[in-house]
Amino acid sequence: MRTKIAFSRFFPAALTVLCLSPSLAYCEGNETSSPPGGGPSGAPQAAPAPERQPSKNNELFRTLRAQCETEVSCGKANGDVCVNAADILISNDMPDEFREMTEAQRVKIALRLLEKGVDSSNLAAGRAYDWYSKTEFFGFGNLGGYTDAYRANELMDLMIKRSYPGGALRKARAAVSFFSLTTPEAEKIESCAVAKRFLAGGQLDSDSTRIANEVLDSSICKNPDQSK
Repeated sequence: MRTKIAFSRFFPAALTVLCLSPSLAYCEGNETSSPPGGGPSGAPQAAPAPERQPSKNNELFRTLRAQCETEVSCGKANGDVCVNAADILISNDMPDEFREMTEAQRVKIALRLLEKGVDSSNLAAGRAYDWYSKTEFFGFGNLGGYTDAYRANELMDLMIKRSYPGGALRKARAAVSFFSLTTPEAEKIESCAVAKRFLAGGQLDSDSTRIANEVLDSSICKNPDQSK
C-alpha cells in the first residue's frame, strides 16, 4: 500500500517529463516548420534560368566588319560585305558584345556600316534608305533617333541616278502606302504598273523583288477603285 501511494505521488511529474521530452518537442515543432529552401511544404522549386549560348556569328561578324571598314573603304571589296555585317548586327543572333544594346543603338551602328558600302553597293544604299526613312508609330519618325529625311532623299536620288530598280520600287511603295493620303490617284496607279514591269523584266535583287510584291499586294493595286 505504501508503494502505490509513492507511485501516484510521482506520476504527474513523470507525465510532465514525457510531454517536455526532446522527441515530442521535435515532432510538435515539425508541424509548423518549413522545409529546406524556405518555401511551403510540397511547393516546386524554381528552376535556374538557362544560360544563353554564345552567338554563332561572333567570328563571322568580326571578319565582315573588318572587311567593311578597311577593304570596302579602300575599294578592294564590294559594299555588299557591309550589308552582310549590318544584317548580323540587327538579327536575333547578334554578336555577344552587342546583346546589352537596344535595337536603336544597334541600328545606328549598322547604318555606319551601310554608309561605308553605299558607293559600291545598291543594296547598301537601299537598306540605309529604308532605315533613314522609317515611319514609326502613327506616322511619326525618328523615335529611335536614327531616321533622317534629308539623307534618305540623298540616297533616293543616288539610286534613281544609277537606274537601280530598288529606288523606283521604293518610290512606288511609298505612293501606295497607308500614309500616302496626298499622293495623286494617277501616281498610285502608275506605281502598280511600275512594279509589274520590273517583275516581268526579271533580274531583280532579293530586296527589289520583295518590294515589288509588296506594292502589288497593296489594296490600291489589288482594288484600284478603293483608292478613289
